[in-house]
Order: sequence, then structure tokens, then C-alpha cells
Amino acid sequence: MKQVFVSQNLIEVEMRKEQLEQAGIRCMIKNQRSSGLAGEIPFTETFPELWILQEQDYDQARQLLEEETVLPPKNQDFWICSGCGEQHESQFGVCWKCGQEKPSP
Repeated sequence: MKQVFVSQNLIEVEMRKEQLEQAGIRCMIKNQRSSGLAGEIPFTETFPELWILQEQDYDQARQLLEEETVLPPKNQDFWICSGCGEQHESQFGVCWKCGQEKPSP
């Protein structure tokens, strides 16, 4: 077993687990119910962790997880700021980072 992802957000870890399982990579979540121990042990040790069961799947799992963080959300319109390259959801009309306005369609 090898850890491939950790987050304080359990929903995010569960989404990544589903992503890996859809790719045929067997995995499990550790610390899924440890949030109640926060304060008794260091809080970082209560974060949910995603572990793959087969070490030979590690490189493929890391690649899938890294690609997911770079890709825009599925089924959602977005635009990229021409001033700084920041990605924004379509409902925003101005870049939060540099103030550039959304280009006209």
C-alpha cells in the first residue's frame, strides 16, 4: 500500500478515490472518521488519506490525480484571462487576480 493523496476535505478524497476506481485502481481511505480525534492528536494526523492497494499502480494513480487538478471542471463553461492566464467560471465578468474584463464572445 502507498499513500497517493491527502486532504482535510473528506469529500475531495472520496472524489479522488472514485476517479481511481473508475480507472481500475483499487484504493482505500484511511482516517475517514478521525475528525473526532482532533485536539487529542495532531490535527494533520486526522486528515483523510487516499492509499492505493497495489504499489505497481502508484505512478498511474499519481498521473491521474495530477491531470485532474489541471483540467477544468467537466460540464462547466470557463474563460481564461488574457492578462494573467487565470481560469474563471463563466459567470464571472472580471479576473479576480489582475482585474482584466472577460472577453466578449
